[in-house]
Amino acid sequence: MVCRQAPADEPEAARLTQLAQLVATSPPLSDVRDLAPAVRALFPPPAYEVGCGGAHIWLHRTDEKSQLAVIS
Repeated sequence: MVCRQAPADEPEAARLTQLAQLVATSPPLSDVRDLAPAVRALFPPPAYEVGCGGAHIWLHRTDEKSQLAVIS
């Protein structure tokens, strides 16, 4: 997981920490889309948008174009 921006506040920092733990403890996946529901649960709409492909998951704040984090 790569964070591309600093957390906006303490709750977001805590969610990013939870996300990093989720990624670290997940078994190796051939398709990371399997993690997308858990990422969406941590970063729900309408505040966040989560998208994915077979090899990556990206997330960003809905009101910003820059990615907050990428999982690959």
